Amino acid sequence: MSAERTGRFVWPPAPVVEPEPTEVDPAQPRIGILDLIETQFLGRTGLSFDGRTRVTGWAADPQDAYCQRCGGSVGPHEADGEGCGACRRKRLPWERALRLGPYTGQIRAAVLDLKFRNWRQTGAELGRVLGEYLGECLERAQISATEAAIVPVPAHWTRRVRFGVDHTLTLGRAASRASGVPLRRVLARRAGPSQLQVPFSQRMSNVSGVFRVRRGRDLPRLVVVLDDVRTTGATLRSACRAIRSGFEADRIWVLTAGVTPSLDRRERENRALEDVVSVSVVEEKEICRKSGRGD
Repeated sequence: MSAERTGRFVWPPAPVVEPEPTEVDPAQPRIGILDLIETQFLGRTGLSFDGRTRVTGWAADPQDAYCQRCGGSVGPHEADGEGCGACRRKRLPWERALRLGPYTGQIRAAVLDLKFRNWRQTGAELGRVLGEYLGECLERAQISATEAAIVPVPAHWTRRVRFGVDHTLTLGRAASRASGVPLRRVLARRAGPSQLQVPFSQRMSNVSGVFRVRRGRDLPRLVVVLDDVRTTGATLRSACRAIRSGFEADRIWVLTAGVTPSLDRRERENRALEDVVSVSVVEEKEICRKSGRGD
């Protein structure tokens, strides 16, 4: 008969048995305060970026899956230190292009949720992954985080008011926290038509001179220009040229979550695609139209 049932005192006492810890299923997303706010009060349905990646097993592309100079997808031995067949003969205003993957699947869903639906939790999680990836690349290049700066491509204030979020700033802040690289808001943007409103052949001229530098600020030896998606590269080109005109930057990298498949080497060789709007851009326009936000 046990002491618990008889009420008798027993010495020495029985050892305390610790309950075995329950295993956490990695496929189950963690619920945070932003998740609760967005799902309970702002109408978000589905999982945030972390939740989707756990369920689907998504991972960023290995660095040999894309050209380190232009960011386009390449096959084995199709790119070297001077670029790939699509960019080797082109002058680019940056030294290196980093990306998480093509603008499809989980990356595309996360960008649209942040950019057009204002899901900041998804943006913070995607930005954290960008920062972790940037930190790995800096470590391989033997560059300290304090020797670099993240410069997000700015959105015009009218877009921030219309959509309620500065998507690149959200990504940049999260990337800065994850990588330890300081954030520098040194670029400003003048008003103009959205890149979604013009055909590919006019995108370079549409963003020509659209950025200006904010005086009285300094930049370190390496500048990492961050944007959500790279389609034609016109926006990043304009931003990099503005930085070079206003600062003495030794090196410039560009960092994006996704690169549209139309930038892949095989597709870019077909010049007829230059004036064709990609399917992803058409779908983004449709999202804007349905939400009443014609950006």
